[in-house]
Amino acid sequence: MSKERMTVWLVALGLSLVASAPVSGDDQGGYYTLSVQLEQNGKVADALDALTKIIDDRKGSYMVTLRKGWLLYNLGKYKDSIKQYKLAMQSKPDSLEAKLGVMLPMMAKRQWLDVEKVALDALKLDPKNYLAQSRLAYTYYNLQRWGKAEVHYAVLVELYPGDVDMRSGYGWSLFKQGKHEAAKKQFQLILQYSPTHSAALEGMRQCP
Repeated sequence: MSKERMTVWLVALGLSLVASAPVSGDDQGGYYTLSVQLEQNGKVADALDALTKIIDDRKGSYMVTLRKGWLLYNLGKYKDSIKQYKLAMQSKPDSLEAKLGVMLPMMAKRQWLDVEKVALDALKLDPKNYLAQSRLAYTYYNLQRWGKAEVHYAVLVELYPGDVDMRSGYGWSLFKQGKHEAAKKQFQLILQYSPTHSAALEGMRQCP
């Protein structure tokens, strides 16, 4: 092997070793990157563990607490997830993403009143936000506040007329209030384009 080829080979080998090497304990930012990579490979518990190795001033940062909230939610540890999301919200009170995030474990625990409060706060920041509107509509539906659910589903149907699931929620909110003809119209619109939509089919079956 010539000297030039040997040099190229050694450089390539060195880059390969660097790329495959574990994250150094001194590379605190690297643990966050490692966490993302582990999650992408389906190793959610390991992704969370990687974040616990961050020991510098980033340990309790917004980015780390937000990510912990997400990973804990995916692990089914809803109480701990809520705690981390709330820490993120405390550090960034105007963060829309933290508010949207904390609603997930709250919904999993069926803490509807808490979801309502956070969703309303989120809508103050972004009145037409899809996730905040849809989760608030779903929350009101579960609280059996059919009129309020109708209002928010109506907003979504206006903004996203092709979203058959939001139209289904709108239809069922109307149905629960005894507005059967209006509900039937919504179910029929869904079935024109999605004839196997189970919720719309059930709605049509129950409409008098």
